[in-house]
Amino acid sequence: MSFAHDHFTMSYHQARDYSIDYRDFEKVGRLPEGVPLIAVAGVWGDYQNIRCLFVDAGGNGYMRNIRKRRDGYLIQELGVDAKELKVGENVLAPASAVENVIGKA
Repeated sequence: MSFAHDHFTMSYHQARDYSIDYRDFEKVGRLPEGVPLIAVAGVWGDYQNIRCLFVDAGGNGYMRNIRKRRDGYLIQELGVDAKELKVGENVLAPASAVENVIGKA
């Protein structure tokens, strides 16, 4: 998958110029576990949050809103700072240990 932009984080106006509208992405509290995703863009909100956009192989879009904390803009399920993601990077939120145990019961 190729994108017209080469930098992950961008302003709302830059995203609009690339025809990226975060409102077209499903807003999620956590990225889906075990689903390979591709990083699309991180659209700045008010410089306190980044709207991180991802797509899966089926073309479904996910928007994960990340607020700044002491440890930066950490996407907890990925264990990565949102500002360190690259356009087109493949990411995967691993299944939680609790669900693995329940699934084996």
